Amino acid sequence: MDKKLPRRGYRGRSATRWIIGMNVDQLAAEQLKDFDRQRPGNSFSKPSVHLTVEQAYELQFRVASLREQRGEQVAGYKVGCISRTMQNQLGLDRPVFGHVWRSEMHASGGTLQATRFDGLAIEGEFAVRLADDVPSAQWLERNSEVLAAGFVVIELHNYVFRGAPDQRAAELIANNAIHAGVVLPVEATPLENTEALSSAIVRVLRNGELLGAAAGSELEGGPMASVVSLAEHLEKYGRCLRRGQIVLTGSPLPLWRVAVGDIIEVQCDQLGTSARVHVGN
Repeated sequence: MDKKLPRRGYRGRSATRWIIGMNVDQLAAEQLKDFDRQRPGNSFSKPSVHLTVEQAYELQFRVASLREQRGEQVAGYKVGCISRTMQNQLGLDRPVFGHVWRSEMHASGGTLQATRFDGLAIEGEFAVRLADDVPSAQWLERNSEVLAAGFVVIELHNYVFRGAPDQRAAELIANNAIHAGVVLPVEATPLENTEALSSAIVRVLRNGELLGAAAGSELEGGPMASVVSLAEHLEKYGRCLRRGQIVLTGSPLPLWRVAVGDIIEVQCDQLGTSARVHVGN
């Protein structure tokens, strides 16, 4: 099990300076309550909520702790906004990281209820599954074979922002990088080397029409660099990647809104995988 979250910034008066009239535990509980009722990030509509990027990550981990306490399981992590395409679309200048939850994993070929999301949008991206624990980012760079399988997924998002423009990055992070689930393919392809991910091409189709296509190499440093950056991020919070977890490595393509009736498919011929989902009421 992951180590406990360090309590930096939660002691004494410093915690109450975060948000006027609300400590971090109150805000985390409110964040989770709003997420459960399909109103993620409602707290950011309040002028009193103003966080730095570091504080937003601390809040994300505190909400994750609450979810684990009620029995949910972390299935892996996501890297977001790693391509210039996504950074420009969301007005950011850095990658972001979030949790992937087992309760939000969907099998290819199913139907999603649009009413269970707020502003449902999708991305097509590459993902990997880990064959062993990753003790550190440096270890990962020397042992890339730990990325045992590669595949494409449909990442789901609650594409909504409620706060001021200067809080966009903090709101995105605190809302688990707006991650709301993932549609997995039936099978994953064993990886002989990480270069296979960089040369592979992901395609996104809506109702049979091609929305976009891009290679893994369009991610800065390729998908492997995304996983290394995630490992570095987790180290700051006393955590590491675990055997069997998946990592969504980020999308080289934009994020698209979807509507009821849409059929979304993400394909990759080189990896021999695809994921498909229907958006229902």
